[in-house]
Amino acid sequence: MEIDIMIDPFEKPPASRQAEKTTIMVLYLLLCAGGLWHVLGWFQPLMRALAAPMLFSLAALLFLACVRHARRGYVDSLSRWTLFSLSVIVSAFFLEWIGVHSGKVFGPYAYGKVLQPQLLGVPLVIGFAWLTMILSSAGVMDGIVCRLDRAYPSLARSAGAKVVLIALLMVLFDGIMEPAAVKLDYWRWLENEIPLQNYSAWFVFSLLYAAAALRLGLLRNGWPALARHVWMAQIIYFFLVRLQ
Repeated sequence: MEIDIMIDPFEKPPASRQAEKTTIMVLYLLLCAGGLWHVLGWFQPLMRALAAPMLFSLAALLFLACVRHARRGYVDSLSRWTLFSLSVIVSAFFLEWIGVHSGKVFGPYAYGKVLQPQLLGVPLVIGFAWLTMILSSAGVMDGIVCRLDRAYPSLARSAGAKVVLIALLMVLFDGIMEPAAVKLDYWRWLENEIPLQNYSAWFVFSLLYAAAALRLGLLRNGWPALARHVWMAQIIYFFLVRLQ
Protein backbone atom coordinates (compact mmCIF):
# COMPACT_ATOMS: atom_id res chain seq x y z
CA MET A 1 0.00 0.00 0.00
CA GLU A 2 1.36 3.40 -1.00
CA ILE A 3 1.07 6.40 1.29
CA ASP A 4 1.04 9.87 -0.23
CA ILE A 5 2.95 12.46 1.76
CA MET A 6 1.85 16.05 1.25
CA ILE A 7 4.78 18.47 1.22
CA ASP A 8 4.30 22.19 1.55
CA PRO A 9 6.39 23.72 -1.27
CA PHE A 10 6.74 26.95 0.73
CA GLU A 11 7.89 25.35 3.99
CA LYS A 12 11.43 26.31 4.88
CA PRO A 13 13.98 23.49 5.03
CA PRO A 14 15.52 22.86 8.48
CA ALA A 15 18.83 24.45 7.45
CA SER A 16 17.04 27.64 6.38
CA ARG A 17 15.04 27.81 9.63
CA GLN A 18 18.23 27.33 11.65
CA ALA A 19 19.99 30.06 9.67
CA GLU A 20 17.10 32.44 10.37
CA LYS A 21 17.21 31.65 14.10
CA THR A 22 20.95 32.23 14.16
CA THR A 23 20.56 35.56 12.36
CA ILE A 24 17.93 36.67 14.87
CA MET A 25 20.13 35.70 17.83
CA VAL A 26 23.11 37.59 16.38
CA LEU A 27 20.86 40.59 15.73
CA TYR A 28 19.75 40.79 19.38
CA LEU A 29 23.30 40.19 20.60
CA LEU A 30 24.74 43.03 18.50
CA LEU A 31 22.05 45.60 19.24
CA CYS A 32 21.79 44.80 22.94
CA ALA A 33 25.58 44.93 23.25
CA GLY A 34 25.60 48.24 21.38
CA GLY A 35 23.00 49.69 23.74
CA LEU A 36 24.90 48.55 26.82
CA TRP A 37 28.18 49.88 25.45
CA HIS A 38 26.54 53.26 24.99
CA VAL A 39 25.25 53.25 28.56
CA LEU A 40 28.72 52.30 29.84
CA GLY A 41 30.52 54.69 27.51
CA TRP A 42 32.53 51.92 25.84
CA PHE A 43 33.72 51.82 22.20
CA GLN A 44 32.01 55.11 21.34
CA PRO A 45 34.20 56.01 18.32
CA LEU A 46 33.62 52.52 16.91
CA MET A 47 29.86 52.73 17.53
CA ARG A 48 29.66 56.07 15.72
CA ALA A 49 31.64 54.71 12.78
CA LEU A 50 29.39 51.64 12.53
CA ALA A 51 26.05 53.49 12.81
CA ALA A 52 25.50 54.07 9.08
CA PRO A 53 26.84 50.65 7.95
CA MET A 54 24.54 48.98 10.50
CA LEU A 55 21.47 50.81 9.17
CA PHE A 56 22.38 49.83 5.61
CA SER A 57 22.99 46.21 6.62
CA LEU A 58 19.62 45.92 8.36
CA ALA A 59 17.83 47.21 5.25
CA ALA A 60 19.71 44.80 2.96
CA LEU A 61 19.09 41.88 5.32
CA LEU A 62 15.36 42.56 5.50
CA PHE A 63 15.07 43.07 1.75
CA LEU A 64 16.63 39.68 1.04
CA ALA A 65 14.52 37.98 3.72
CA CYS A 66 11.29 39.40 2.27
CA VAL A 67 12.18 38.36 -1.29
CA ARG A 68 12.97 34.82 -0.18
CA HIS A 69 9.81 34.60 1.94
CA ALA A 70 7.43 35.73 -0.82
CA ARG A 71 5.23 32.96 -2.23
CA ARG A 72 5.67 33.99 -5.84
CA GLY A 73 8.16 33.26 -8.58
CA TYR A 74 11.60 34.52 -7.68
CA VAL A 75 11.82 36.98 -10.59
CA ASP A 76 8.36 38.42 -9.87
CA SER A 77 9.11 38.77 -6.14
CA LEU A 78 12.48 40.36 -6.80
CA SER A 79 10.99 42.92 -9.21
CA ARG A 80 8.16 43.90 -6.86
CA TRP A 81 10.38 44.19 -3.81
CA THR A 82 13.05 46.06 -5.75
CA LEU A 83 10.51 48.55 -7.08
CA PHE A 84 9.06 49.14 -3.61
CA SER A 85 12.43 49.34 -1.86
CA LEU A 86 14.01 51.74 -4.33
CA SER A 87 10.89 53.91 -4.23
CA VAL A 88 11.07 54.13 -0.43
CA ILE A 89 14.83 54.76 -0.35
CA VAL A 90 14.79 57.53 -2.97
CA SER A 91 11.56 59.24 -1.90
CA ALA A 92 12.51 59.14 1.80
CA PHE A 93 15.85 60.80 1.05
CA PHE A 94 14.17 63.66 -0.81
CA LEU A 95 11.50 63.88 1.88
CA GLU A 96 14.22 64.32 4.49
CA TRP A 97 16.04 66.84 2.25
CA ILE A 98 12.88 68.94 2.01
CA GLY A 99 12.33 68.54 5.74
CA VAL A 100 15.86 69.62 6.71
CA HIS A 101 15.94 72.65 4.44
CA SER A 102 12.38 73.89 4.97
CA GLY A 103 11.43 72.75 8.47
CA LYS A 104 7.88 72.37 7.17
CA VAL A 105 7.62 68.58 7.02
CA PHE A 106 8.71 67.22 10.40
CA GLY A 107 9.57 70.51 12.08
CA PRO A 108 12.93 72.35 12.33
CA TYR A 109 15.82 69.90 12.69
CA ALA A 110 19.33 69.23 11.41
CA TYR A 111 21.47 66.13 11.12
CA GLY A 112 24.53 65.60 13.28
CA LYS A 113 27.90 64.27 12.14
CA VAL A 114 27.44 60.60 13.08
CA LEU A 115 25.55 59.33 10.04
CA GLN A 116 28.05 59.65 7.20
CA PRO A 117 28.43 60.20 4.28
CA GLN A 118 25.93 63.00 3.72
CA LEU A 119 24.63 64.71 0.59
CA LEU A 120 23.03 68.16 0.77
CA GLY A 121 22.88 67.91 4.56
CA VAL A 122 21.13 64.51 4.60
CA PRO A 123 22.78 61.13 5.36
CA LEU A 124 22.76 58.85 2.32
CA VAL A 125 21.72 55.96 4.56
CA ILE A 126 18.51 57.65 5.76
CA GLY A 127 16.41 56.18 2.95
CA PHE A 128 17.61 52.71 3.94
CA ALA A 129 16.64 53.46 7.54
CA TRP A 130 13.11 54.31 6.40
CA LEU A 131 12.96 51.04 4.44
CA THR A 132 14.05 49.08 7.51
CA MET A 133 11.41 50.76 9.65
CA ILE A 134 8.56 50.18 7.21
CA LEU A 135 9.50 46.52 6.60
CA SER A 136 10.01 45.74 10.28
CA SER A 137 6.76 47.51 11.25
CA ALA A 138 4.96 45.42 8.63
CA GLY A 139 6.50 42.34 10.22
CA VAL A 140 5.09 43.29 13.64
CA MET A 141 1.74 44.02 12.00
CA ASP A 142 1.75 40.54 10.50
CA GLY A 143 2.40 38.97 13.89
CA ILE A 144 -0.47 40.93 15.46
CA VAL A 145 -2.84 40.07 12.62
CA CYS A 146 -2.05 36.35 12.92
CA ARG A 147 -3.00 36.46 16.62
CA LEU A 148 -6.21 38.38 15.95
CA ASP A 149 -7.34 36.19 13.07
CA ARG A 150 -9.37 33.72 15.13
CA ALA A 151 -11.10 36.24 17.38
CA TYR A 152 -11.59 39.06 14.86
CA PRO A 153 -11.20 37.57 11.37
CA SER A 154 -12.86 40.42 9.49
CA LEU A 155 -10.65 43.00 11.19
CA ALA A 156 -7.48 40.92 10.87
CA ARG A 157 -8.03 40.40 7.15
CA SER A 158 -8.93 44.00 6.37
CA ALA A 159 -6.39 45.58 4.04
CA GLY A 160 -7.19 49.04 5.40
CA ALA A 161 -6.64 47.89 8.98
CA LYS A 162 -3.23 46.46 8.04
CA VAL A 163 -2.16 49.75 6.44
CA VAL A 164 -3.27 51.81 9.46
CA LEU A 165 -1.63 49.39 11.90
CA ILE A 166 1.69 49.65 10.06
CA ALA A 167 1.49 53.45 10.24
CA LEU A 168 0.70 53.36 13.97
CA LEU A 169 3.64 51.02 14.61
CA MET A 170 5.89 53.39 12.69
CA VAL A 171 4.79 56.30 14.88
CA LEU A 172 5.31 54.21 18.02
CA PHE A 173 8.80 53.29 16.81
CA ASP A 174 9.60 56.95 16.14
CA GLY A 175 8.32 57.99 19.55
CA ILE A 176 10.77 55.61 21.22
CA MET A 177 13.62 56.37 18.81
CA GLU A 178 13.58 60.19 18.79
CA PRO A 179 15.10 60.92 22.24
CA ALA A 180 17.71 58.20 21.69
CA ALA A 181 18.60 59.50 18.22
CA VAL A 182 19.23 62.95 19.67
CA LYS A 183 21.56 61.43 22.31
CA LEU A 184 23.38 59.53 19.58
CA ASP A 185 23.78 62.76 17.57
CA TYR A 186 21.95 61.31 14.59
CA TRP A 187 20.02 64.59 14.45
CA ARG A 188 18.92 67.45 16.70
CA TRP A 189 15.75 69.50 17.00
CA LEU A 190 16.49 73.18 16.59
CA GLU A 191 13.81 74.25 19.08
CA ASN A 192 15.04 71.67 21.66
CA GLU A 193 11.79 69.72 21.64
CA ILE A 194 10.15 67.17 19.35
CA PRO A 195 7.13 68.82 17.70
CA LEU A 196 3.81 67.02 17.31
CA GLN A 197 4.13 67.86 13.63
CA ASN A 198 6.88 65.26 13.43
CA TYR A 199 4.58 62.44 14.52
CA SER A 200 1.75 63.61 12.27
CA ALA A 201 4.12 63.60 9.29
CA TRP A 202 5.39 60.14 10.20
CA PHE A 203 1.84 58.81 10.31
CA VAL A 204 0.89 60.31 6.94
CA PHE A 205 3.99 59.17 5.07
CA SER A 206 3.91 55.75 6.72
CA LEU A 207 0.33 55.36 5.51
CA LEU A 208 1.45 56.17 1.97
CA TYR A 209 4.30 53.67 2.07
CA ALA A 210 2.08 50.96 3.56
CA ALA A 211 -0.59 51.64 0.94
CA ALA A 212 2.05 51.32 -1.79
CA ALA A 213 3.12 47.96 -0.35
CA LEU A 214 -0.52 46.87 -0.37
CA ARG A 215 -0.96 48.01 -3.98
CA LEU A 216 2.07 45.96 -5.04
CA GLY A 217 0.66 42.88 -3.30
CA LEU A 218 3.38 42.76 -0.64
CA LEU A 219 0.98 42.43 2.32
CA ARG A 220 -0.71 39.24 1.15
CA ASN A 221 1.44 36.29 2.08
CA GLY A 222 2.94 37.03 5.46
CA TRP A 223 6.37 38.26 6.51
CA PRO A 224 9.57 36.56 7.67
CA ALA A 225 10.01 36.33 11.43
CA LEU A 226 13.20 38.33 11.06
CA ALA A 227 11.17 41.46 10.26
CA ARG A 228 9.43 41.71 13.63
CA HIS A 229 12.64 40.85 15.46
CA VAL A 230 14.47 43.70 13.71
CA TRP A 231 11.74 46.02 15.05
CA MET A 232 12.01 44.66 18.58
CA ALA A 233 15.82 44.57 18.66
CA GLN A 234 16.00 48.21 17.61
CA ILE A 235 13.42 49.17 20.24
CA ILE A 236 15.54 47.49 22.91
CA TYR A 237 18.63 49.30 21.61
CA PHE A 238 16.97 52.72 21.75
CA PHE A 239 15.54 52.04 25.23
CA LEU A 240 19.03 51.18 26.46
CA VAL A 241 20.47 54.33 24.92
CA ARG A 242 17.83 56.40 26.70
CA LEU A 243 18.96 55.00 30.06
CA GLN A 244 22.16 57.02 29.93
